[in-house]
Amino acid sequence: MSTVPAPLFETERRSVVIVTALDLETRAVLRHLEEWSDDVVEQGTVFYTGKFQEWDVAVVETGPGNIGVAAIAARAFGLFKPEIALFVGVGGGVKDVALGDVVVATKVYGYEGGKDTPTGFAPRPDLQHSAHALEQRARAVAKTPRWRDRLNPDLPGPDGQKLLVGPIAAGEVVVASKKSDTAKFLKKQYGDTLAVEMEGRGFLEAVHIHSLLGTVVRGISDLLSKKTVADQAGWQERAADAASAVAFEILTRLNRESPAPARTGGAPVSDTAKADAKPAETPRKPAARPHRPLDPTVNEGAFYRPGEVLARVGVPNVDEVEFVFETPPHAYLRIIPGAELAAPIAVAHLIGVAGHAPLLKSKQYGAFTSVNRMGAMAYDPGGAYRGGRAPLRWATQLFQNGELWLASNTMIVRDRGGRPEWVPIPFIPAVNLEAIFFEKAHAAVAFAVQHLSLKFPCKVEMGLVGTTDVALAVDQDRMPPIRKEEIILRQDLAGETGVEGVLLAFFEQVHDATGFARPAALFGFPPDKPSA
Repeated sequence: MSTVPAPLFETERRSVVIVTALDLETRAVLRHLEEWSDDVVEQGTVFYTGKFQEWDVAVVETGPGNIGVAAIAARAFGLFKPEIALFVGVGGGVKDVALGDVVVATKVYGYEGGKDTPTGFAPRPDLQHSAHALEQRARAVAKTPRWRDRLNPDLPGPDGQKLLVGPIAAGEVVVASKKSDTAKFLKKQYGDTLAVEMEGRGFLEAVHIHSLLGTVVRGISDLLSKKTVADQAGWQERAADAASAVAFEILTRLNRESPAPARTGGAPVSDTAKADAKPAETPRKPAARPHRPLDPTVNEGAFYRPGEVLARVGVPNVDEVEFVFETPPHAYLRIIPGAELAAPIAVAHLIGVAGHAPLLKSKQYGAFTSVNRMGAMAYDPGGAYRGGRAPLRWATQLFQNGELWLASNTMIVRDRGGRPEWVPIPFIPAVNLEAIFFEKAHAAVAFAVQHLSLKFPCKVEMGLVGTTDVALAVDQDRMPPIRKEEIILRQDLAGETGVEGVLLAFFEQVHDATGFARPAALFGFPPDKPSA
């Protein structure tokens, strides 16, 4: 649900999105705004909007962790389309810093990336850089103590707090001791790191996807050892305040520079010139390019290479399990955008929402998730693993181009499994087919709208493959065999209300492949009377 007013920002002003993870960080940022409100709510996410000097400011609090930050930051950037993006928060000091100092990142290491081998962990560098312009501005701010004038006078801190510009490391681990394995690892493998935190890598990934100027600003709230003591002494609040002071000093210095042409249309124009100027023609938006659907691979219902590992869990070479389709899917459902996205969807966003994606199965209690070469996948294991391999029965692939692809190899029943003798083998239970496709088509469209930036019109494709001589079991007296190798329907969808029309067309096409028409209102669909 969206309760976003329009326009969000005034186009003649500069704009910034500030991301925080914790309540105390948000409060430190909001203190600098002339006025602010929490009236903007988009898909359940609350945004605080206000003004600072010539800046329109939007603030969002994400909670800790790289994945969640990346997903919500990407949402904020798409909504507000800012010129600048800043992450403002606290972090642990690794070297060359003291409590209350501030570090502005030149780059952020994702230090958990690598390969765990029998001889030890082999790091694989994973990093994002801050924008050069913001790094340079931070270096200039560090040359004088003026940023300290923005500190909250109600939070006395140490004299001579420093601003440093250098590398930061980000992971999903709270590092609370210099003697911990993580602290030792950082010292050995990332020896130039000044601070460690949990969100910067995901934030800069979202910044990179949206082509923004962004950086991470961290106040030092602990020095790894005695973290609890530092927190109890109030250093988190002081560090957040110091980080916010630096962030807003950077914005103040940037105010002296010319506004970005992308928002203002060029240099400021005098009032006289504005009065004399003829009304400018509204520039035409370039037409969106049509989306090019992905090609199927193993069969019309498959999106992967033959034998490809689609998901992994565990530690490589130790207890890792790889998930593959041992037999190709024979039932599938696709949501295909009508127009090409302006930019690929961040993988961090995809994995953040994948657990809510629908699977093409009757009962679903959430889903496992994994990143693969195409984006992110939701899946439900289909059996015990053998030799480090486990079979997939249901999988839903989320692609960076906005496509959503649900696949299953369980719709056709090939194992009698104690069923009555009158049930032929193989067969498709018609009631299961229609119930599953009905529920999942509605869910898939809603999911794509909410999480994959789907706009209407789009296309929906439903299909069954490998169906020759497979019986369609309507009831005990009606089990005609299908006489086609595949049944595929792709239709345009103008809006969510059109899903049921596509479903009915697909169900009628399945029945027609047997040579018999689908009875009207079979299984109560469509209802013979309009619902109240």
